[in-house]
This record gives sequence, structure tokens and C-alpha cells, in this order.
Amino acid sequence: MVFEFDMGIWGALTLLIGGVVLGVIVQLIGENRFGYEWIVTAVAAIIGGGVASEFIVDWQTFDPVFDGLALIPALIGGLVVGIVVGAVMRLIELNYTRTAT
Repeated sequence: MVFEFDMGIWGALTLLIGGVVLGVIVQLIGENRFGYEWIVTAVAAIIGGGVASEFIVDWQTFDPVFDGLALIPALIGGLVVGIVVGAVMRLIELNYTRTAT
């Protein structure tokens, strides 16, 4: 088994921008107490999108593909992982503020 990345610099930059945008959107929704929450969500979305695009071999053939990045699988993977991590961060934040007061 050979691990090989076909993604170029523009595909990686697209994945990075998409993750940061999702992190900022999650940060702006609702009330938040911590300022770093968007960073954790963005990193999770980038990892989820990258894994869905590069490591799930059956999804690599989905069109459109931009510089080696399968856009639809990356979007689905980034959204699912990013939203789940964002929700978990909000639950942790909610439990932390309840015990702190």
C-alpha cells in the first residue's frame, strides 16, 4: 500500500481557506465564551476535508477536481467533521461555564 498525495498547492490552499471560512462561520453562530474555538473547528474541517479527498480512494474520482483536490468529498468531509467538532466545543464550553459559576 502506497500513500500518495495528488493535491497541489492550489488544492491545499483551497482546503485551507474552506476550513478557515467554516471555522469563522461557526464562531459567529450563537454565543461563545472562548476566542480560540474557531481555530479548533477550522483545523478539524481541514483534516476532515483532506482525509475525505485524499484517503478515501473511491471518492477521488468524483468531479469536479481542482488541482488534485476532489471538491465534493472535501466539502462533505470538512462540513461533517467541522460541524461535529464545533458542536463538541460548544458543549465543552457550556459545561465549563456552568461549573465555573
